[in-house]
Amino acid sequence: MPGELPRRVLVVGTCDQPPVVTAIADAFSRIGAETKKFFTRPCNTLYDRFVIHTINHYAHTLRLVPKSVDLFKGHPKSHLEYRNSMLVSLCRDFKPDLVFLTRGLRYTIEAIKELREMSTVFCWYIESEKRYHEVEHEIPFYHHAYFFSSAGIDFATKRGFTNVSLLQHGVDTSKFRPLDLPKIYDWCFVGQWHQRRQQYLEGLAEVSKIFVIYGTRWRKNAYLNPSLWLRIKGKGIWDEKLIRLYNQTKVVVNVNVWGDEQRVGTGVNQRLLEVPACRACLLTDYSLDAERLLSPGVDFVSCASVSEMQQKLAELLADDGLRSRIAQSGYEKAAKVRTYDDMVAQICADWASLQESRSAGLGS
Repeated sequence: MPGELPRRVLVVGTCDQPPVVTAIADAFSRIGAETKKFFTRPCNTLYDRFVIHTINHYAHTLRLVPKSVDLFKGHPKSHLEYRNSMLVSLCRDFKPDLVFLTRGLRYTIEAIKELREMSTVFCWYIESEKRYHEVEHEIPFYHHAYFFSSAGIDFATKRGFTNVSLLQHGVDTSKFRPLDLPKIYDWCFVGQWHQRRQQYLEGLAEVSKIFVIYGTRWRKNAYLNPSLWLRIKGKGIWDEKLIRLYNQTKVVVNVNVWGDEQRVGTGVNQRLLEVPACRACLLTDYSLDAERLLSPGVDFVSCASVSEMQQKLAELLADDGLRSRIAQSGYEKAAKVRTYDDMVAQICADWASLQESRSAGLGS
């Protein structure tokens, strides 16, 4: 890997499930960097959980104030303020050359400014395309901002930002791998409930009822549909259990919450590479960015509507040879197309370029 490399890296994320932050930190460790991880979701106070959250909840539920109003905004023991102060404190002690923020839960501008004074700050925005407005005011304060979707780059460049680029997900092939287990499910879905996802899964349940669902909020929202509700197996499935599930399923289904039926959706999640890496057949809704990594119809199957996905699922379940060819092709490609080491190489190249600009007196 050419150029100067960061010696200390602080990788920040919401939580370690899915283990993206750990995978990125491990990749930095493999190039010799000392790394630390910081997870924002569990970094909270009892006062926030039992006082602030409760009062805000009932104030919103009783419509005493709009949902957009936080009665404790700026309170030092609120989740936002507390996790930001803890992050700044860790950065001050650790003195990293690079702070890499995977943007889920938000940060205050004041916290970002403090981080910027102590280190180089990169951000990777991995939320839905429909939420880009939430990060617009933050972009000027990052040394570099990544989007996992090409739509994010269009959004930022149209607003005059130049410190942005595309950073797609990678895959850890030491974990996601073939296990050659017997197939016990026709299809499965893993992911949090969303109305769009439920519409797709209701359609697929008409094709085959031999399936399972894992993810949060499904039991709460799908209780009126027994065909789905009875096949919800848990709020989450991770690590080796997830890998076994992919290996035990004929067709793994993916539906992005930000997709649409007009074939203009972009951005792909981890499943695009993780499922083929297990030599499992992936059936997903359409995303333009997926074609940057794998070939639709060859390495995975892509659909633009519920009816099309129903048709494709039926074809795949009826044709073992077709399903096996797609799974094998996807496996061969996923194993080499983009790993977390490739992601870190891209991040380090941008970090080194910024250091060169600083040395030349062109950057800040």
